[in-house]
Amino acid sequence: MSAPQTIDLAAFDVSPSRGFVPVHDPLDALPEAYRALDDLAPIIPALIMNQDVRRFLAGLPECDVRGLTGEAEAERALLILSALTMAHVWGGAEPDFTLPRNIAVPFMALSQRLGRPPIVMHATLVLNNWRRLDPARPLALDNVDTQFTFTGSFDEKWFYLATLGVELAGAPAIVALTGAVTASQRGDDGALVQDLAALETGIKRMSAALMRMTERCDPYVFYHRIRPYLAGWPAPGLLYEGTGLPRQIWAGGSAAQSSLLQSIDAGLGVTHEHAHTRDFLQAMLQYMPPKHRAFVAALRERSTIRGRAENGAPAVRDAYNACIAAADEFRRKHIGLTSQYIVRQASTHVGPGTTGTGGTDFVEFLRKSRVETARSHLK
Repeated sequence: MSAPQTIDLAAFDVSPSRGFVPVHDPLDALPEAYRALDDLAPIIPALIMNQDVRRFLAGLPECDVRGLTGEAEAERALLILSALTMAHVWGGAEPDFTLPRNIAVPFMALSQRLGRPPIVMHATLVLNNWRRLDPARPLALDNVDTQFTFTGSFDEKWFYLATLGVELAGAPAIVALTGAVTASQRGDDGALVQDLAALETGIKRMSAALMRMTERCDPYVFYHRIRPYLAGWPAPGLLYEGTGLPRQIWAGGSAAQSSLLQSIDAGLGVTHEHAHTRDFLQAMLQYMPPKHRAFVAALRERSTIRGRAENGAPAVRDAYNACIAAADEFRRKHIGLTSQYIVRQASTHVGPGTTGTGGTDFVEFLRKSRVETARSHLK
């Protein structure tokens, strides 16, 4: 048997205390040369409200993002430029699928630099869209605010922050998962049972954090006022002027772009075989930061947890099945939330449409994902 390959979290930009949330707080200001971006960001909600956003954006100087040093500055600029893009496309009486070069050129350059698509996504609006109110206190939902919103509403802030809370709640689960991978490779059933128990607890904490969404984000407000600015580009796509590229089609922001559940699936050996789930989850990997994407791949390649659960002590099988049950429950609660926030709103106010912000028929996607998770239970 080959020696166990310990997964170094830091090598994948994963923090033991914060999970996929940056270990250093996101910058809340850019260097002086980029002040025009910083000054414009906080007034976007007012410009959208007055349907004047495109005129203001047209007057924005085209910035040279090559002057940004370090990943933190690049992430801050990417957050603003992606938000300005969504505001331009969706902030008028009708959508405009031609993005002016003063936004398109720097946005495309930063997207390529950071290895993610040129559209708003989970990694920008959730992982890098917050600041601590009191830097001396720990990162927690009672000590955090967003850096950017499209509407300026409390509901929108909470939508991003509650999602951030799920990410933070999942950090211990990721630590336990990597420990379980190493224990499974060593054939150490005692340590494996302990790590799987900690993973089960972590997934349950993720579920509890997920359910906090309803505390301060109203489903009607989300569906009608927030969700439109998270939508992706329909065919034939968005033209990024000045880049020389053809129109591009990208999915909008989606919870499937979080690395949390995909990592847990990978580590536990949960496979999504149906084309509808497999292809969508595979596509969502490209919206993750490259190192997080590589982390998911490393877990899938190195984990022998499921095999050990199938062939090891009964206690390992029981601990493994408890994790599968917790993941199934998380997906069940997610289905309930999305039904409340989208299906009921669409049925009541618009019609039967059930397309999620990521561009999929999410009801069918989530249902199949849950079925595939439950099937991973070992008899």
